[in-house]
Amino acid sequence: MTLAVLEACGGSSGSAPATPPPPVPAAPSWDLVVNTADAANMLKPALIGYYDLSGVLYDFQNVPGLMGNMQNVGFSSTLTGTDWRIGVGRWEIATQILPILTDSSPCLNATPESVSTFATDIELLASRDWFTFTDGSPVLEANIVDARYQLDYVRSVIDDATTFGATPFLSIDHMPRALSINQTPNRLTCDATFTNSVSNNEPVDPRVFSKAVAGLVSRVVEGTGTKTGDDRPRPVKYWEVWNEPEISTFWEPTLTADPDSFFDMAIATLLELDNYRIATADLNGQAIKIGLGSFISETTAIGTIVNFDTVSIPLDFISFHAYNDDPLVIADAIKLAESAIQGSTNYQDIEMALAEWGPDLATRAGDQQYASSMAPALHASTVIALGASTGLDRSHNAIIYDFFPAIALGLIDNGGTPRPLYRAYELMAKLVSDTAERIAVQGTADGRLDAGMGAVLVSHETTNGAVKVLLVNRNQTSRTTRITLDGAVVTPTQLFIFDASANPVDPLTTVAMPQSVFELPPESIAVAEF
Repeated sequence: MTLAVLEACGGSSGSAPATPPPPVPAAPSWDLVVNTADAANMLKPALIGYYDLSGVLYDFQNVPGLMGNMQNVGFSSTLTGTDWRIGVGRWEIATQILPILTDSSPCLNATPESVSTFATDIELLASRDWFTFTDGSPVLEANIVDARYQLDYVRSVIDDATTFGATPFLSIDHMPRALSINQTPNRLTCDATFTNSVSNNEPVDPRVFSKAVAGLVSRVVEGTGTKTGDDRPRPVKYWEVWNEPEISTFWEPTLTADPDSFFDMAIATLLELDNYRIATADLNGQAIKIGLGSFISETTAIGTIVNFDTVSIPLDFISFHAYNDDPLVIADAIKLAESAIQGSTNYQDIEMALAEWGPDLATRAGDQQYASSMAPALHASTVIALGASTGLDRSHNAIIYDFFPAIALGLIDNGGTPRPLYRAYELMAKLVSDTAERIAVQGTADGRLDAGMGAVLVSHETTNGAVKVLLVNRNQTSRTTRITLDGAVVTPTQLFIFDASANPVDPLTTVAMPQSVFELPPESIAVAEF
């Protein structure tokens, strides 16, 4: 009777209550579907290249640990690494500083290491000009002979890059005095001694300049004299015509005020280089790629594509710069440039080079606190992940190494210590190779997650089938991730995560026993390998 009453009232005879069902696991923040059949563009090492003009001037080869560190971030002991963008003659702003201006006004210099070893503008020009000055007479085509070429400097920067294991990307960024429309230096600024109305000016004759440039390129790539020792061939493939012609610092007439002066020079040079590679029997010469013009923004690059397209000027790549604290601004610039390329008739197959880029130079060049934070690492990895998904082929982050203590842009600081930015590049380097292809992620064609606060890039190594996923979380909160690969949920065989809790001096470490759903901490970068 008692038992019957208890049962009728919902009571118990003492047995344990039924176990409630387990809670339904929350859906991953980022539930990503990847099929290796969805192959897109190649992810070559050039995607994670660098810009730095100071390797020879400040003897980067003898900076302790620098060469070894760069082997982990794109350079290669087999000398086939990523790009290093260098110049045929120009030096960097804030280097090679002279004590006075042309009008004898003093230049106050707070960086002793930047003082030029040369006493005058004329001496400094003579040390860098690749085509020598004689008596100031106009240079004729008949004067373009071996004896007029001075190739010591350009050869030295090429050799420096290849010794590091980089692929030289040469910018023709310096007007020799003998060819310039002005041969008398008139320097009005202290911090950029190449801004002297000679090196940054237009040529007297664009046709003669173009012939001289073709002579420079042929002598570099084919070699000279005995073609041994220092005269040996240097098979540089990429040749870029000029740098930031929109501003007088680099092109005194400026593009807005006098576009004809620049484009007369640029078109003549591109045509002559194209004629050279067609006519030469030399394999290095036949292989050169030509482009322009390291424009200050994508706007000029787009306008150039549109205008060149009507007359089909020979062009293998277009290059431009982008400096902004917001990586999405740079990613948007890449998308706009790619849209112009794909909308053209003659240039759909050209490469896009982000030839200089980074955070805002005006505020970040000396900001040590910013450089030591995760911000530059998150910035760079976001730009690369999104850019690679929308047409970017080559990029040159500024810069490799802080050659002065006051600089705060490099992967490596002046003391030789890796910054968080270095570890971001080490992670990105895991995805690129000459045989790696990008796999499009379903539902996120441009790589953006969380409206751009996250980013994803997937690499498939065609030689061994390995799949690697770069994930960037710029959010202030964590994100969980799950990867469905070729129809099955997969668990990473290796998972690297780098965030503010890690010391950039320490090598990257892997997560022990990763799960199929894994967490990305706030402001973190990860590479999951499958």
